[in-house]
Amino acid sequence: MNKHVLSRIYQASAVLPLLLSTSLLAADKVNAANSPINTLPAKVQLTPCYATNLPERLLCGSLQQPLAKGTESAKETISIHFAIIPAIKPLYPTEAVLAFAGGPGQSAFDAAAVFANALRYARESRDILLVDQRGTGKSGLLQCAGMDLVTQFAFDESTEDMLALAKTDTEACQQQLQVDLSHYTTVAAASDFEAVRLALGYQKLHLYGGSYGTRMAQEYMRQYPDAVVTATLDGVVPFSQSFGALGAASDASLDALYTYCEASTVCNQRYPAARQQLQQLSQQLLQAPIKTKVRHPRTFALIDLTLTHAKLLQAIRFALYSNSSRALLPYAIEQALNGEYSPLVGLMLSQDIAQDLSIGVNFAVVCAEDVPFWTAASRAEFTKSPLGRTWMESAEASCAVWQASAVAADFIKPLQTATPVLLLSGGLDPVTPPSWAELAMAKMSNARHLIAPHATHIVASQSCAPKLISQFIEKQSASELDSGCLELELRKPFITNANGAAQLTVDQE
Repeated sequence: MNKHVLSRIYQASAVLPLLLSTSLLAADKVNAANSPINTLPAKVQLTPCYATNLPERLLCGSLQQPLAKGTESAKETISIHFAIIPAIKPLYPTEAVLAFAGGPGQSAFDAAAVFANALRYARESRDILLVDQRGTGKSGLLQCAGMDLVTQFAFDESTEDMLALAKTDTEACQQQLQVDLSHYTTVAAASDFEAVRLALGYQKLHLYGGSYGTRMAQEYMRQYPDAVVTATLDGVVPFSQSFGALGAASDASLDALYTYCEASTVCNQRYPAARQQLQQLSQQLLQAPIKTKVRHPRTFALIDLTLTHAKLLQAIRFALYSNSSRALLPYAIEQALNGEYSPLVGLMLSQDIAQDLSIGVNFAVVCAEDVPFWTAASRAEFTKSPLGRTWMESAEASCAVWQASAVAADFIKPLQTATPVLLLSGGLDPVTPPSWAELAMAKMSNARHLIAPHATHIVASQSCAPKLISQFIEKQSASELDSGCLELELRKPFITNANGAAQLTVDQE
């Protein structure tokens, strides 16, 4: 197996949309080790289990599901893993909050601590239900081998035909996995969540989806509307929006960062030519990569770095996910121009999270739900952004290998529902901007869209949104929510020296 499979796709070609709902976010530890345990008459065996950064006991289980819908008697099945984070005080034992992870391809169980934090007020009276979507986490993870971080840093994309490599690596991954991606789409996965609900005896669900998880939540609502009481969509991905548009979203978020710097007395005085410095470094890397030695961001060992334009774009893109890392960007760019790459290397570390995602589920979503619906107009829009253009070209190369069957043509129609829906957007979100939520709610007759102007991706991780979500669930209406707290300033002071950069690195670990 070629060890470069995935990483050349993740890092240079940017095939994966990586609309991460939780992996990039720090979670507060929830200290409730003596929480009551769910007492529903479950039809499956539940056993105590523990999740990373969550000290209390959970209940875990699994059930077998047919791989192909409509083939209940077939031998080919998949094991769906789920976990219950028990309510602090189970006032509503027949209800649960079902949390959908992002990615596409993220494990909900791996993000248990983050969901527990985002839904901490809702959890005071209701269980939190986590289900590893088919093909992710413990539900038959579809993954291929990838580069380690040292190899990633040393790899020189500028000397390679990245589209050809994406095709070659995808062929190797396809040969290894030997799966039909039509069984791993958003549409195909919805029935697994419903099977878990029925097996656990929950009568009704409140949904919470983050990033790609919002699309999964919408599909579950479309297929099983009677099971849903409320739905909260945080960082919204509409059925009709292509992931290729993330290039434009990233560009807009970056522009907002530099506009804020120019309006800030401290930042403008410290970095009077911040935009020009970024353009200068970008042009320098387009002409030739920089080969140097840097300290490994985890082990501190001296390793090779080939800094390319592709690596720079990806480092910037991931930095925009968080207000803390955004504050480091002008300093990191300036230092790189001066031959000091440590701050930029710290931002590049975020790219390593891609190794935890399911490559199969990611391609199932992109190749069956996205690429088939591209038009000449949408392609033209994607190419306006370097990131969008690269992603589009790489997706086409890889999807040509997978040959995934497209979902039904009506998949891209907006969800029509009268169910109460709360949509949350960050005004600085680099991947799911507020305009995406407006598209999603076009046919929602009982929906409210709230924007936290200074938030980035996933509002519940960085604002008062957890309280608003809990109030929304209790009232089953968003119309009277007091959203004033979302207006609070969330942006961080810009890093202006090495001490600030070092402290940021410590805070992020």
